[in-house]
Amino acid sequence: MTRYVKVALMGSGYAGKSTLIKLLTDNTAKLEVNYKPTPGMDCGTITLDDTTKVSLVEMGGQTHFEFMWPDLLRGSRLVVVVTESTPKAVLKTRQLLHKYKDQLSNAQLVAVANKQDIPGSMKPESVQDLLGIPTYGMVAIDPKQKLTGYKMIVSGLRDMVSIAA
Repeated sequence: MTRYVKVALMGSGYAGKSTLIKLLTDNTAKLEVNYKPTPGMDCGTITLDDTTKVSLVEMGGQTHFEFMWPDLLRGSRLVVVVTESTPKAVLKTRQLLHKYKDQLSNAQLVAVANKQDIPGSMKPESVQDLLGIPTYGMVAIDPKQKLTGYKMIVSGLRDMVSIAA
């Protein structure tokens, strides 16, 4: 019997949530670098082993989609908070974490400090200090980062479900 584990990806628009889903679920040699806003939500699936699949659910980051976030967060075992690594974006992400703290209280949280390749980006350690949750640095448009993304998901879920790592 296949077990599905829900993982939500939240963050502001332009943070890289859709790109992260494509990185982890598509077999593409090159990922799109042009920004296309997500209309409401996006999703993808990762097969971890013979009995465990992870459903990735991305919440559209534009403010007018935030009314859907509580419903999309419901039932998530892990929430991956994706932020662009600029100081302004990280501070906005910290505000989002505070705003949705009640909906996030039952989920494991990890953050992705995305766009580490942009000059002036904050180091993952600094982003972690500001957000207060474990943070992984990534460049989600780089297909070589796929393993880093898998490790982040597995690490975040390890304490909650028994999976083949």
